[in-house]
Amino acid sequence: MEDPYEIFVGKPLWEVINKGINDLAENKDIEETTNREYIVGYLCKLITESENE
Repeated sequence: MEDPYEIFVGKPLWEVINKGINDLAENKDIEETTNREYIVGYLCKLITESENE
């Protein structure tokens, strides 16, 4: 199965969101119950779609 978020991996947006989630998780502000790649990818998708509206 193809990763629907692969197009975002390694992009600046991916890196910023990944860092933000990492900071929140380390501070115990959030608890991840889903693979990080899916969380970051989904947020990248939402932001990209909102920029195209």
